Amino acid sequence: MIKNNFYIILVVIYLVSLLNLSCTSDNPLSSESQTRTAKQILDQSGTIMKSVSSFEFRLSHKNISGTRIGDLVFSSATGLISDRNSMLIEAKFLFGNLTLSGGFSTIGNTTFFLNPLTQKWEVTEDSVTPLSFFDPEKGIEKILSSITSPKFRSTSEKYWNIEGSMPASSLSNLVGDTSDNNVEIIVWIDKDSLYLTRAIIFGQLNGYDDSENKDEIQRIIDISRFNEAIVIENPLN
Repeated sequence: MIKNNFYIILVVIYLVSLLNLSCTSDNPLSSESQTRTAKQILDQSGTIMKSVSSFEFRLSHKNISGTRIGDLVFSSATGLISDRNSMLIEAKFLFGNLTLSGGFSTIGNTTFFLNPLTQKWEVTEDSVTPLSFFDPEKGIEKILSSITSPKFRSTSEKYWNIEGSMPASSLSNLVGDTSDNNVEIIVWIDKDSLYLTRAIIFGQLNGYDDSENKDEIQRIIDISRFNEAIVIENPLN
């Protein structure tokens, strides 16, 4: 009788173990992510991103036409950052019903500006241009270091998905002048490399954001081509 009870107990323990394994595998926040906190992953990603020598990024808007900068509305941008102390930013601006292309490039100590009105590249020593505020390297660094109350939103085989809030002012290197409020943010961090590959910022970033529902405003940043050999040519050649 004792032996039979012992076997029954072993069977029950085995079944409970299988059930626990099943529950763990179905949990969207896997045990892998639980071994590190969301804050630790953000800090580690921040360290890795500081060592990135080159990358490509895209900035776009959703539920709003763009970010107002003076008389222009900054609609979207694509850019290349090179490890050779050079950068190329190409952007779309709205001026009334017109869509204009603008750009900003630095190669060594020389700065170039694509005039939205003439559509010609010019060498400029004037730091005041529609994109003079733009510093994607600092902007990305501030995204990772400024997120407060981070928590796992979901996880997949490839990415950690972390949400939190941050001061709108932390994004001034990406959108220019900002307001004093906080905004919500979701980031995607690659599990293998710890690269920040995507960020979506929700909410009002400056006083010109005039969407009926400011909480639905999205600014989307996609980052790729990490540490590739990116060569930026002189735009006047």
